[in-house]
Amino acid sequence: MNVKKKEDSSDRELLKNIFFASLRLADPLTKLRQLKFTKPPGRLFFVAVGKGAGRHAKAFKSYYKGVADGIVILPDNEECEDLGFKVFKASHPVPSSHGLEAAKYLVGEVKRLREKDLLIFCISGGASALLPYPPEGFTLDDEMHLNRILLSSGLSIKEMNVYRGVFSQIKAGKLAKATQPCPIISLVVSDIPGDELALVGSGPTFIQKPNLGSLKTLKFGDKIDKYIKESLSFNRDETTYENGQKVYCLSSSKILFEEATKYINKTLGMNSLVLSSQFEGEPKSLVQLYKKTIQEVSRSKNKVVKPVVILSGGEVEIKLPKNHGIGGRNSQFSLALAKAIEGMEGVTALSADTDGIDGNGNNAGAIVDGFTFSVLRKYYSNVDPLKLYDSFNILKKSNSLFCTGPTGINLNDFRAVLVR
Repeated sequence: MNVKKKEDSSDRELLKNIFFASLRLADPLTKLRQLKFTKPPGRLFFVAVGKGAGRHAKAFKSYYKGVADGIVILPDNEECEDLGFKVFKASHPVPSSHGLEAAKYLVGEVKRLREKDLLIFCISGGASALLPYPPEGFTLDDEMHLNRILLSSGLSIKEMNVYRGVFSQIKAGKLAKATQPCPIISLVVSDIPGDELALVGSGPTFIQKPNLGSLKTLKFGDKIDKYIKESLSFNRDETTYENGQKVYCLSSSKILFEEATKYINKTLGMNSLVLSSQFEGEPKSLVQLYKKTIQEVSRSKNKVVKPVVILSGGEVEIKLPKNHGIGGRNSQFSLALAKAIEGMEGVTALSADTDGIDGNGNNAGAIVDGFTFSVLRKYYSNVDPLKLYDSFNILKKSNSLFCTGPTGINLNDFRAVLVR
């Protein structure tokens, strides 16, 4: 029994190493430092908004030798050094008055930019909540209400950001329109499955015409519903900006899993399989896919040489009941996977949000194995713990939580299952 615990511990450490190495290799700062920006004749205004904004601003300031002023907007739990930029901290994932103050300040500043100036706009996941600016006639409470419904709706991040873009004076390209005729360089760190850059942070610098064919209809209240319906039916202007813009993807989920695969194969000398770097759907379908793949890999006649690490990215979509506890999509997925692999030896799984915060808990995700659910049965003999939607507290009982603190890198979710 002691030997088995030791093996489990080493496998957990191995998965942690893979997680951190993959983040390091896909760090958006690597690409940011490689870009060369020509000093404009006028003012260079730099904006960093989203998770990791403080790191992005520091990297830019460290190598750009010209004079630049700007603004950094980041979550409450992150820090930004004194770089000469104005700094705002705001709440995430539900907007706050601090975010509204930051959004109004940002719009006011970009309206002052002229054709001889340059806006460098660096955006990452989390920006949607950090930049609330409801339409005229609506309040911050209205936008907070909309976001709370979206967060519990089970919609994909793409679908949520369509709603957020419509219900805003700054998102879905409206900031770009306010900036004209100043040229824009957009630097994007994508947390969107499929890397649709225009939807990252609800795309303040990307004029959008969303695909509404499969958009699920939600109810937010008569006044908001009417506004959204009218806005979505409006024939949007598809023109771009008078001076155009350049767009660079600094990193993405696709890049993350390319680096993870290279690290596992070349550095660790192990095999890997990537199920998908852009999964979207219910946890149940992904759990079933993992279970089937694990079983196939585990068969003695299978040609895959073990040990093997089975990877996937993107995000599962969870519709929360009204009365739910603490947890996030990675913790809930880990709990479901733990139930599916119960009794399997030599299987250990890590599922985590790359930004280090999973839902409303303080963990990045969880690490489970074939014995985790057996431990939990002692505490939940009369109820299925999956139905409680309290995965943080549940997995805490089995010592399965994976805590990293904020990483400053947001590339969506990272799942790795080790099969020996």
